[in-house]
Amino acid sequence: MVVHGAGQVITLLATPGTLKQGASVSLDATEAHHLRVRRGGEREIIRIVDGEGVVGYGEVDLSDHGAHVTLDRIEREPPPPELIVAVGAGDKDRFLWLAEKATELGVTEIVPLETQRTLSVASRVRDGHIERIRKRAVEALKQSEGAWAPRVVAPVGIEKFLSERRNGQCYVLDREGEVLPAVADPIEPLTVLVGPEGGLTAEEVAAAARAGFHRASLGRNVLRFETAALAAAAWAGTARRRAST
Repeated sequence: MVVHGAGQVITLLATPGTLKQGASVSLDATEAHHLRVRRGGEREIIRIVDGEGVVGYGEVDLSDHGAHVTLDRIEREPPPPELIVAVGAGDKDRFLWLAEKATELGVTEIVPLETQRTLSVASRVRDGHIERIRKRAVEALKQSEGAWAPRVVAPVGIEKFLSERRNGQCYVLDREGEVLPAVADPIEPLTVLVGPEGGLTAEEVAAAARAGFHRASLGRNVLRFETAALAAAAWAGTARRRAST
């Protein structure tokens, strides 16, 4: 039995529903390639996750028929407290990067928003990009060693988003709002609404306020949408990490 260095167990991905005690899980071409890149060898202990809270551990079996992991231990991690980031999705490439980093920070749901200032952007996130964004988010579990991938929903208009009932605390980021509290609530669900490049319009900010979103500021500097979203996620994640230790 081989362990890949202290604290450096390789993490791979599996299809939800396939991780069961004693099962032999076949690695697809992408995961087998990742194993080779990481120099994983025969009988190496591997951590394998499905993005839905199930984590398996087992030995790698390499053969002419491919790579398999035989699972001898299964763990189920509870879902993290709800942390939703809804972001004006004006550029798909920057949104892909956002999805990756949001996964690392423990975001549970990513909502691409169609706002007044995204509709004319040629590179904005569209329905056809969502599967790629989801894949990027799941892939981030390998580096971050998480167990839960965020839900990534199809683009939705800001009016529809604001019409849906939200649990817990809700903030709309606005430079003219009050500074975020020093510490986020570590348990209560949290939704953060972030404008696109150029920000939300005054009408959209007002609509968010009417829907129960508190106007909150991250400072005087103008931030890109991905920077603002990740700063808010880190703020919430730090409080949750502190509460769990």
